[in-house]
Amino acid sequence: MSPDKKPSKPVDIYTRVSRVSGREGESFRSPKQQEDRCRAQLKSDGLRVGEVFADLDESGAKASRPEFDRAMARVASGKSGGIIVYDLSRFGRSTRNVLDGIDMIEEHGAVFVSCAEKFDTSTGTGRFVLTMFAALRELERTQSAERWEVSKADARARGVHIGGPRAGYVRDEDGKLAEVPEYLDAVKAAFGLRARGGSWREAAAILTEAGVPTSKSKGEAVEWSRQATRNVVQNPAYSDEHGGPVPTWQWRKAQPSAGEPRVRGEGHVLGQGLVRCSICGSGMHKSSNGQRYVVLRCDTAGKGHPTMSFETARDYILSLAFSHVGPMRRSRPGDDESERDALRLAVEAARAEFDRVAELLGEKPSPTSTPAVALTNAQAALGEFESEADAPFDLGDVLLPIGVRQKFEKLPVPEQRRVLRSIIERVTLSPGRGNPGERIEVEFADGSRWPAEQGEEPVVAS
Repeated sequence: MSPDKKPSKPVDIYTRVSRVSGREGESFRSPKQQEDRCRAQLKSDGLRVGEVFADLDESGAKASRPEFDRAMARVASGKSGGIIVYDLSRFGRSTRNVLDGIDMIEEHGAVFVSCAEKFDTSTGTGRFVLTMFAALRELERTQSAERWEVSKADARARGVHIGGPRAGYVRDEDGKLAEVPEYLDAVKAAFGLRARGGSWREAAAILTEAGVPTSKSKGEAVEWSRQATRNVVQNPAYSDEHGGPVPTWQWRKAQPSAGEPRVRGEGHVLGQGLVRCSICGSGMHKSSNGQRYVVLRCDTAGKGHPTMSFETARDYILSLAFSHVGPMRRSRPGDDESERDALRLAVEAARAEFDRVAELLGEKPSPTSTPAVALTNAQAALGEFESEADAPFDLGDVLLPIGVRQKFEKLPVPEQRRVLRSIIERVTLSPGRGNPGERIEVEFADGSRWPAEQGEEPVVAS
């Protein structure tokens, strides 16, 4: 095993037998035999033995096995330095499962060792073997994809539709698409409206009023969202160029204009489904609706869905987020230990050069000499760094929620969304005319909620 990658934590032993009863002979390796061989290998490599996990009467073709899952969980939690097996087939018999498992072990800084193949992932040879297996996995995936494409082409040649039926159609007993005239008329009307310059909301209303089911509604009528309507209009299968019912010129004219943002909150911090409607669960989007004030509006057409001033919702949600995070420590120059080590090395090098010159001269160099000045400067830099690092923290080293908010506002919108998503899991807006505290519910990424449930510590928005 490579010395520089030898794990400091104990390595766990995993054994597996597909079928215990009735097995004997030279080819059969009992769990005890597998364990003894693994212990000998660990001793030879100078590694400590961790826990032992044994799956009995468990097929290696299964990705999930009780003891196997426990062993992998110890690696993921950082309690184990890796896993050792008698041979690769004990770890698994599916190339894909084996390599997925090894990838997971490697990602957590642990090692995988197989005694029979003389294989461990800490060495160059081991990595080479792993690469070969990765190539086999890629070949397996490619062949699987090719077989799937052949199967789909064969199904299409027989007129069988692959996937869920499109809006306006149902799948018959033979797997072929059959038109539903009243639904298909509504779909064509939505295309016609869009081609005349109609909005996504108006097109969604046509599909909703006609009771057209979506591909996910299992034949039940639903309220169409702007996003679902857009997905239908952008599907080229509706164009007569591809055998659909909509003239190609009309299909093209119905498409969104170049640069038109997607309807789910592109371009603003509360977008991409962070805020949801309490009535239908759809994502809320920013909309001016031709009016003076910008509002946060539900994607789904119809009355009764909530709206709120976008700025009001934004300010309230951001205040909750940064009050929840609380004060944050401001980074200081003395926080970087790698910089401290570099300064110490510079002092040692300058001192060695100073001593070398002193030995050559038979006396210490003058304070103005190059070696003396270099040593003085290096010592001064280290002293300044350590004085900043060791100074006690005060209020100036802390960013209060207001300061955090100010730094947040300077970030680009995509980065703002990423930061907000790391604090908040989901926001739900309810209808009504009350203040934001009465209409907005927040689920934070750490599992707590606002308003706080009974017995929880409340979060106060500043």
